[in-house]
Amino acid sequence: MKCMILCALVAIALAEGELSCLNTANEATTCETGVTKCSGPILSITGWSATDQACGECASGTEATCKDCDTADCNTKEATTFECYDYTWVVTEDVGAWTKATAASTCYSISDNNQCNSPAEGVAEADWTSSNGGCGACADSEDTNCVSTSGAPVAVLSTLISLIAAFYALM
Repeated sequence: MKCMILCALVAIALAEGELSCLNTANEATTCETGVTKCSGPILSITGWSATDQACGECASGTEATCKDCDTADCNTKEATTFECYDYTWVVTEDVGAWTKATAASTCYSISDNNQCNSPAEGVAEADWTSSNGGCGACADSEDTNCVSTSGAPVAVLSTLISLIAAFYALM
C-alpha cells in the first residue's frame, strides 16, 4: 500500500513537470516549478569537487567543479572506491628511500581501470613526485621512474582476509 502511494505521488510530481533533484544531504527534493536541471559536484580520482547538490543549473564559470543533468535525482554522489598507498622520501642515517604510507588513500573509480602509482625501484627523490595520494596511473606511461599497478588487489586481499577470518570463526 505504501509503495502504491509513493508511486502515485511520484507520478503526480512528474505529471506536473516538477523535477526531483538530490540536496546536500543526498535526499530527493522536489524542485520549484520550471526548474529543468539538477546540479552537483564532479568526481575525480581523489573525490568529489566542493559543489553542493541542488535544483537548478550550475553557476556560470563553475564548469570545472559543477555539472548539470536533467533527469530525476541525476546529481547523485555515488561512486566505487578502491585503495592505494602514497609514498614519501624518508632519510634515515643519511640514507634516503621511498617509504610506503601506513594508511591507504581512498581513491574514487572514474573508469573501469582502477590504478595506483608508486616510485620505481631505486628512483632518487628528485626523479619522482607523488601524485593524488598514490591514486591513479602514472601521468606518463613512458616514465620509467613511476610504476602503475592495479588498485583492485587491495580490495581482493581485504575480501580474502575477511573470508579467512569467517572460516576460522566457524571452526
